[in-house]
Amino acid sequence: MRRRLTAWGVTPAGPPQLTPSSELVAGSRQGRAVMLKIALVDEEVRGAALLDWWGGHGAAPVLEREDRAILMLRATGPGDLAGMAASGRDAAATQILVQTAMALHANPAPTAQDGVELVNLRHWFHDLLATDSDDPLLRRAAALAERLLTTTTTADVAVLHGDIHHGNVLDFGDHWAAIDPKGLIGHRAFDFANILCNPTEADALAHLGDRVDSIGRQAGIAPEVLIEWTIAWCGLSVVWAGPAVDGSWHARSARAVAERLLAMDLSAR
Repeated sequence: MRRRLTAWGVTPAGPPQLTPSSELVAGSRQGRAVMLKIALVDEEVRGAALLDWWGGHGAAPVLEREDRAILMLRATGPGDLAGMAASGRDAAATQILVQTAMALHANPAPTAQDGVELVNLRHWFHDLLATDSDDPLLRRAAALAERLLTTTTTADVAVLHGDIHHGNVLDFGDHWAAIDPKGLIGHRAFDFANILCNPTEADALAHLGDRVDSIGRQAGIAPEVLIEWTIAWCGLSVVWAGPAVDGSWHARSARAVAERLLAMDLSAR
Protein backbone atom coordinates (compact mmCIF):
# COMPACT_ATOMS: atom_id res chain seq x y z
CA MET A 1 0.00 0.00 0.00
CA ARG A 2 2.73 2.49 0.99
CA ARG A 3 4.65 1.78 -2.23
CA ARG A 4 1.57 2.52 -4.35
CA LEU A 5 0.86 5.74 -2.50
CA THR A 6 4.40 6.93 -3.13
CA ALA A 7 4.58 5.77 -6.75
CA TRP A 8 1.30 7.42 -7.66
CA GLY A 9 1.86 10.57 -5.64
CA VAL A 10 -1.09 10.14 -3.29
CA THR A 11 -1.36 11.92 0.06
CA PRO A 12 -3.52 9.79 2.39
CA ALA A 13 -6.50 11.46 4.08
CA GLY A 14 -6.69 8.82 6.80
CA PRO A 15 -5.73 5.26 7.72
CA PRO A 16 -6.39 2.32 5.37
CA GLN A 17 -9.79 0.61 5.52
CA LEU A 18 -9.85 -3.16 5.22
CA THR A 19 -12.79 -5.13 3.82
CA PRO A 20 -13.04 -8.86 3.10
CA SER A 21 -12.28 -8.15 -0.57
CA SER A 22 -9.99 -5.12 -0.66
CA GLU A 23 -7.84 -2.55 1.12
CA LEU A 24 -8.70 1.11 0.52
CA VAL A 25 -7.14 4.46 1.30
CA ALA A 26 -8.84 7.79 0.63
CA GLY A 27 -6.50 10.59 -0.31
CA SER A 28 -5.65 13.37 -2.72
CA ARG A 29 -3.38 13.82 -5.73
CA GLN A 30 -2.67 17.12 -7.41
CA GLY A 31 -5.67 18.68 -5.72
CA ARG A 32 -8.10 15.91 -6.71
CA ALA A 33 -9.85 13.56 -4.31
CA VAL A 34 -8.82 9.98 -5.06
CA MET A 35 -9.27 6.46 -3.73
CA LEU A 36 -6.52 3.84 -3.82
CA LYS A 37 -7.86 0.29 -3.83
CA ILE A 38 -5.90 -2.93 -3.67
CA ALA A 39 -7.84 -6.09 -4.49
CA LEU A 40 -7.55 -9.04 -2.14
CA VAL A 41 -9.72 -11.39 -4.24
CA ASP A 42 -9.83 -12.16 -7.95
CA GLU A 43 -13.38 -10.83 -8.32
CA GLU A 44 -12.12 -7.35 -7.40
CA VAL A 45 -9.29 -7.64 -9.94
CA ARG A 46 -11.82 -8.46 -12.65
CA GLY A 47 -14.02 -5.55 -11.58
CA ALA A 48 -11.08 -3.13 -11.61
CA ALA A 49 -10.20 -4.09 -15.19
CA LEU A 50 -13.79 -3.44 -16.27
CA LEU A 51 -13.92 -0.14 -14.38
CA ASP A 52 -10.75 0.95 -16.16
CA TRP A 53 -12.04 -0.17 -19.56
CA TRP A 54 -15.28 1.80 -19.13
CA GLY A 55 -13.14 4.94 -19.12
CA GLY A 56 -15.44 6.99 -16.93
CA HIS A 57 -18.50 6.46 -19.14
CA GLY A 58 -21.06 5.78 -16.42
CA ALA A 59 -18.38 4.60 -14.01
CA ALA A 60 -15.83 6.19 -11.70
CA PRO A 61 -12.78 7.27 -13.73
CA VAL A 62 -9.64 5.18 -13.14
CA LEU A 63 -6.41 7.19 -13.08
CA GLU A 64 -3.91 4.35 -12.60
CA ARG A 65 -4.07 0.56 -12.63
CA GLU A 66 -1.34 -2.00 -12.11
CA ASP A 67 -1.56 -5.61 -10.98
CA ARG A 68 -4.12 -5.69 -8.14
CA ALA A 69 -4.18 -1.94 -7.48
CA ILE A 70 -6.20 0.91 -8.95
CA LEU A 71 -6.35 4.61 -8.29
CA MET A 72 -9.67 6.26 -9.11
CA LEU A 73 -11.41 9.53 -8.56
CA ARG A 74 -13.22 9.68 -5.21
CA ALA A 75 -16.85 10.75 -4.95
CA THR A 76 -17.18 13.84 -2.76
CA GLY A 77 -20.63 15.15 -3.77
CA PRO A 78 -23.33 15.53 -1.10
CA GLY A 79 -25.89 13.28 -2.79
CA ASP A 80 -26.78 9.91 -1.28
CA LEU A 81 -29.23 7.58 -3.04
CA ALA A 82 -30.15 5.61 0.09
CA GLY A 83 -30.92 8.87 1.85
CA MET A 84 -33.02 10.01 -1.08
CA ALA A 85 -35.02 6.79 -1.02
CA ALA A 86 -35.65 7.14 2.71
CA SER A 87 -36.73 10.79 2.51
CA GLY A 88 -39.51 10.71 -0.05
CA ARG A 89 -37.35 10.94 -3.18
CA ASP A 90 -37.30 7.30 -4.17
CA ALA A 91 -38.43 8.03 -7.74
CA ALA A 92 -35.50 10.39 -8.27
CA ALA A 93 -33.04 7.88 -6.79
CA THR A 94 -34.42 5.12 -9.01
CA GLN A 95 -34.09 7.31 -12.08
CA ILE A 96 -30.41 7.97 -11.32
CA LEU A 97 -29.74 4.25 -10.84
CA VAL A 98 -31.46 3.37 -14.11
CA GLN A 99 -29.68 6.09 -16.06
CA THR A 100 -26.34 4.95 -14.68
CA ALA A 101 -26.97 1.32 -15.60
CA MET A 102 -28.08 2.32 -19.08
CA ALA A 103 -24.95 4.45 -19.55
CA LEU A 104 -22.83 1.41 -18.70
CA HIS A 105 -24.83 -0.83 -21.03
CA ALA A 106 -24.30 1.64 -23.88
CA ASN A 107 -20.56 0.96 -23.85
CA PRO A 108 -19.40 -1.47 -26.54
CA ALA A 109 -18.26 -4.91 -25.44
CA PRO A 110 -14.50 -5.31 -24.91
CA THR A 111 -12.52 -7.31 -27.43
CA ALA A 112 -10.19 -10.17 -26.62
CA GLN A 113 -7.27 -7.72 -26.76
CA ASP A 114 -8.70 -5.46 -24.06
CA GLY A 115 -7.76 -7.77 -21.21
CA VAL A 116 -11.18 -7.63 -19.56
CA GLU A 117 -12.52 -10.91 -18.17
CA LEU A 118 -16.30 -11.19 -17.99
CA VAL A 119 -18.34 -13.91 -16.27
CA ASN A 120 -21.46 -15.09 -18.11
CA LEU A 121 -24.70 -15.17 -16.17
CA ARG A 122 -25.13 -18.94 -16.44
CA HIS A 123 -21.91 -19.37 -14.49
CA TRP A 124 -22.98 -16.63 -12.04
CA PHE A 125 -26.25 -18.50 -11.38
CA HIS A 126 -24.52 -21.85 -10.88
CA ASP A 127 -25.31 -22.17 -7.18
CA LEU A 128 -29.02 -21.54 -7.72
CA LEU A 129 -29.27 -23.82 -10.76
CA ALA A 130 -27.48 -26.61 -8.88
CA THR A 131 -29.52 -26.37 -5.69
CA ASP A 132 -31.56 -29.39 -4.63
CA SER A 133 -33.49 -27.44 -2.00
CA ASP A 134 -37.15 -28.24 -1.44
CA ASP A 135 -37.79 -24.54 -0.71
CA PRO A 136 -40.66 -23.57 -3.08
CA LEU A 137 -39.18 -20.12 -3.67
CA LEU A 138 -35.78 -21.49 -4.64
CA ARG A 139 -37.31 -24.12 -6.92
CA ARG A 140 -39.38 -21.44 -8.68
CA ALA A 141 -36.40 -19.07 -8.93
CA ALA A 142 -34.15 -21.81 -10.32
CA ALA A 143 -36.72 -22.76 -12.96
CA LEU A 144 -37.11 -19.11 -13.96
CA ALA A 145 -33.33 -18.62 -14.12
CA GLU A 146 -32.91 -21.64 -16.38
CA ARG A 147 -35.62 -20.45 -18.76
CA LEU A 148 -34.39 -16.85 -18.80
CA LEU A 149 -30.80 -17.86 -19.44
CA THR A 150 -31.80 -20.26 -22.19
CA THR A 151 -34.02 -17.76 -24.01
CA THR A 152 -31.75 -14.70 -23.79
CA THR A 153 -31.20 -13.27 -27.26
CA THR A 154 -28.11 -11.50 -28.59
CA ALA A 155 -30.05 -8.24 -28.75
CA ASP A 156 -30.59 -8.30 -24.97
CA VAL A 157 -26.98 -9.03 -24.01
CA ALA A 158 -24.88 -6.28 -22.42
CA VAL A 159 -21.74 -5.97 -20.35
CA LEU A 160 -23.16 -5.84 -16.84
CA HIS A 161 -22.07 -4.09 -13.70
CA GLY A 162 -23.58 -6.94 -11.69
CA ASP A 163 -24.18 -5.07 -8.43
CA ILE A 164 -26.10 -1.87 -9.17
CA HIS A 165 -27.63 -0.56 -5.95
CA HIS A 166 -27.91 2.61 -3.91
CA GLY A 167 -24.46 2.26 -2.33
CA ASN A 168 -22.60 1.58 -5.58
CA VAL A 169 -23.70 4.66 -7.52
CA LEU A 170 -22.11 7.77 -6.04
CA ASP A 171 -22.28 11.55 -6.39
CA PHE A 172 -19.15 12.91 -8.07
CA GLY A 173 -20.41 16.47 -7.88
CA ASP A 174 -21.34 17.09 -11.49
CA HIS A 175 -22.51 13.56 -12.25
CA TRP A 176 -23.35 10.19 -10.73
CA ALA A 177 -21.19 7.17 -11.49
CA ALA A 178 -20.86 3.52 -10.53
CA ILE A 179 -18.14 1.81 -8.52
CA ASP A 180 -17.33 -1.82 -7.65
CA PRO A 181 -18.56 -3.73 -10.72
CA LYS A 182 -18.61 -7.53 -10.70
CA GLY A 183 -17.81 -7.83 -14.41
CA LEU A 184 -20.60 -9.94 -15.87
CA ILE A 185 -22.20 -10.38 -19.28
CA GLY A 186 -25.77 -11.39 -20.05
CA HIS A 187 -29.33 -10.09 -20.24
CA ARG A 188 -29.41 -6.39 -19.42
CA ALA A 189 -32.49 -6.81 -17.19
CA PHE A 190 -30.28 -8.53 -14.60
CA ASP A 191 -28.61 -5.22 -13.75
CA PHE A 192 -31.89 -3.72 -12.55
CA ALA A 193 -32.92 -6.54 -10.20
CA ASN A 194 -30.77 -5.45 -7.27
CA ILE A 195 -32.32 -1.97 -7.35
CA LEU A 196 -35.68 -3.50 -6.47
CA CYS A 197 -34.28 -5.06 -3.27
CA ASN A 198 -32.45 -2.04 -1.84
CA PRO A 199 -31.49 0.03 0.10
CA THR A 200 -33.58 -1.53 2.88
CA GLU A 201 -36.30 -4.16 2.97
CA ALA A 202 -38.84 -1.53 4.03
CA ASP A 203 -37.94 0.81 1.17
CA ALA A 204 -37.91 -2.04 -1.33
CA LEU A 205 -41.38 -3.28 -0.40
CA ALA A 206 -42.90 0.19 -0.07
CA HIS A 207 -41.87 1.21 -3.59
CA LEU A 208 -41.81 -2.13 -5.39
CA GLY A 209 -44.70 -1.62 -7.80
CA ASP A 210 -43.70 1.94 -8.67
CA ARG A 211 -40.11 0.88 -9.25
CA VAL A 212 -41.09 -1.97 -11.56
CA ASP A 213 -43.14 0.47 -13.64
CA SER A 214 -40.45 3.17 -13.61
CA ILE A 215 -37.52 0.90 -14.46
CA GLY A 216 -39.47 -0.91 -17.15
CA ARG A 217 -40.52 2.36 -18.75
CA GLN A 218 -37.09 4.00 -18.64
CA ALA A 219 -35.10 0.95 -19.70
CA GLY A 220 -37.61 -0.35 -22.23
CA ILE A 221 -38.00 -3.70 -20.47
CA ALA A 222 -41.36 -5.45 -20.21
CA PRO A 223 -42.49 -5.57 -16.55
CA GLU A 224 -42.88 -9.33 -16.60
CA VAL A 225 -39.29 -9.75 -17.84
CA LEU A 226 -37.96 -7.45 -15.14
CA ILE A 227 -40.01 -9.26 -12.49
CA GLU A 228 -38.82 -12.70 -13.57
CA TRP A 229 -35.15 -11.70 -13.61
CA THR A 230 -35.59 -10.14 -10.18
CA ILE A 231 -37.16 -13.30 -8.74
CA ALA A 232 -34.24 -15.30 -10.17
CA TRP A 233 -31.76 -12.82 -8.65
CA CYS A 234 -33.56 -13.04 -5.29
CA GLY A 235 -33.30 -16.81 -5.35
CA LEU A 236 -29.57 -16.57 -5.99
CA SER A 237 -29.18 -14.15 -3.09
CA VAL A 238 -31.00 -16.52 -0.75
CA VAL A 239 -28.89 -19.49 -1.87
CA TRP A 240 -25.67 -17.55 -1.32
CA ALA A 241 -26.79 -16.65 2.21
CA GLY A 242 -27.16 -20.34 3.02
CA PRO A 243 -28.05 -21.18 6.63
CA ALA A 244 -27.55 -17.53 7.58
CA VAL A 245 -30.83 -16.48 5.95
CA ASP A 246 -32.41 -15.38 9.22
CA GLY A 247 -29.38 -13.27 10.09
CA SER A 248 -28.86 -11.59 6.73
CA TRP A 249 -31.01 -8.60 5.83
CA HIS A 250 -29.97 -9.02 2.18
CA ALA A 251 -31.46 -12.51 2.09
CA ARG A 252 -34.55 -11.49 4.06
CA SER A 253 -35.12 -8.56 1.70
CA ALA A 254 -34.60 -10.76 -1.35
CA ARG A 255 -37.09 -13.35 -0.09
CA ALA A 256 -39.67 -10.71 0.80
CA VAL A 257 -39.34 -9.00 -2.58
CA ALA A 258 -39.53 -12.29 -4.49
CA GLU A 259 -42.65 -13.37 -2.62
CA ARG A 260 -44.29 -9.99 -3.29
CA LEU A 261 -43.41 -10.17 -6.99
CA LEU A 262 -44.72 -13.71 -7.27
CA ALA A 263 -48.02 -12.50 -5.85
CA MET A 264 -48.36 -9.67 -8.36
CA ASP A 265 -51.10 -10.01 -10.95
CA LEU A 266 -49.19 -9.26 -14.15
CA SER A 267 -52.36 -9.33 -16.20
CA ALA A 268 -53.57 -6.28 -14.31
CA ARG A 269 -50.43 -4.22 -15.00
